[in-house]
Formats: sequence, structure tokens, C-alpha cells
Amino acid sequence: MALTPQQISELLKLRAIGWSQKEIAEKLETSQQVIAYQLKKLKDQSMKSGPDDVFAAAILGGLAGAAGGFALAMLLEQLTKE
Repeated sequence: MALTPQQISELLKLRAIGWSQKEIAEKLETSQQVIAYQLKKLKDQSMKSGPDDVFAAAILGGLAGAAGGFALAMLLEQLTKE
């Protein structure tokens, strides 16, 4: 199952503030496997094209506002540590 751009933005926000894959799956009404796959896919894309490009696309897909900016900063920090 593919997630919508809005769901991917929500996934990124929730993950950045510490939600588990299970919690995110419940919130987005999907499986934990879908969440794990999407996170891996986003990470792989960020390794190829850079986190800025990947997350700029996520912002355009629905990530907006001050909370979105905070979530983006947190997620970028997490990706650079991995």
C-alpha cells in the first residue's frame, strides 16, 4: 500500500518527535510493515539525492507550518547520525 503525500508528511513528523513505527501505523491506519518500508525508502532516497531534496518534496506534499519545520530539523538530524 502506498502512502499519500500527506501521510508521508505525517509519518515524518511523528517519527521525528519519537513515535514508534507501531504508533505511526495505528495513527495512519496502516500496517507497521508499510511504515517500515516507507522509512527505508525515504532513507535510501536521501542517501542518493540528499536529505534536503527528499524532505523538500515531503514539505510540498503536506508538511507545513512551524511544527513541520521543527519535525524536519529533527528528522534531518536523525538521518545524519545513522
